[in-house]
Amino acid sequence: MKTRLLLTSLLITSPLFADSWSPISVVNAPTPRTAHSAVFTRIDGTDQMIVWGGQDSGTLPFANSGGRWKRSTNKWTPTPTDGAPSGREGHPAIWTGHEMIVWGGDSGSDSFLNTGGRYDPVQDSWRATSLTGAPMGRFGHALVWTGDRAIVWGGATGFVGVTNTGALYDSVTDTWAPTTTTGAPSARTGQASVWTGSRMLIWGGISNGTYVNDGATYDPRTDTWTPISSTGAPSPRLFFSYAWDSTNLFIWGGVDSNFRPLADGFIYNTITDTWKKVARTDSPSARLGATAVWSGRDFIVWGGSDADGNPIGTGSKYNSPHDKWTPMTLTGAPAPRSGHTAIWDGSRMVVWGGSGECCNNWFNDGFSYHP
Repeated sequence: MKTRLLLTSLLITSPLFADSWSPISVVNAPTPRTAHSAVFTRIDGTDQMIVWGGQDSGTLPFANSGGRWKRSTNKWTPTPTDGAPSGREGHPAIWTGHEMIVWGGDSGSDSFLNTGGRYDPVQDSWRATSLTGAPMGRFGHALVWTGDRAIVWGGATGFVGVTNTGALYDSVTDTWAPTTTTGAPSARTGQASVWTGSRMLIWGGISNGTYVNDGATYDPRTDTWTPISSTGAPSPRLFFSYAWDSTNLFIWGGVDSNFRPLADGFIYNTITDTWKKVARTDSPSARLGATAVWSGRDFIVWGGSDADGNPIGTGSKYNSPHDKWTPMTLTGAPAPRSGHTAIWDGSRMVVWGGSGECCNNWFNDGFSYHP
């Protein structure tokens, strides 16, 4: 009994488990990059992070390479480029339960893409998504997984155009079906997008040059849109961070229409259709482009940049029931960065890649945070 109590005490108080950072291996990691995608997978009991695409040099084309990091071995395995989609940045990625799907994004050659790929880590192989019936090429769009289909919606279709069109992708039949625009939110890019368990939730973004703070839910079973309340919603903003906890959409920071960084946060409850503002004490400093994850207990906000593009290396944890922020330790933290990815792997937040100060100073290192 004493041994068990001692072990429990060590687990609770050990720096490995409480407010601490640990570097992950860089051996065989993907090349330094920013604006890439990352997903968390669990295959046959093995936890993995898959990183793919993004800018990995100052010249075109963008990367169509990536890597798988296994938590148990702390080792990287490159993903194949044979059969992979063309290189791109700013593309969303989702995990279906057995495949990673990437679709759309910016090729860097004045072209927004309507191509995609499906990566199977067990077979270590790629398959292209069908072009028949696929939505028009776009960037900054939503991509969510419903449990049996993917939904693409919104985004920029050119450097001066946005859309409120979308499509459902059936990965079993490799077919597309358009989503209705009746009742859909206005055309936009840079929105928050999550799957609630029964609907896709869209909020905010920029619509034809105007920042918006409205939103709606989409039901793929009935192909219908339902607006959500704007009462008490955050002010219009762009480049904000967001996360989902199975009931609530968490919105934090970003910039206003004058590109002034914001340091406030809000939570939208999908059950009550209401917004509430979160506390400001001990919250992160004003910033844009931060990442946010849900830990199962707290929303964790980290990184990003200020209005001048200077990267930030601080963060804080928000506990909704207590409406309280707790700053994260700086000891062992990653170098300040933006354009990085952050995933929750079941027990830790893993930050990887991104860009630092000036001039293509990109990273291929990663750090896990134990909250």
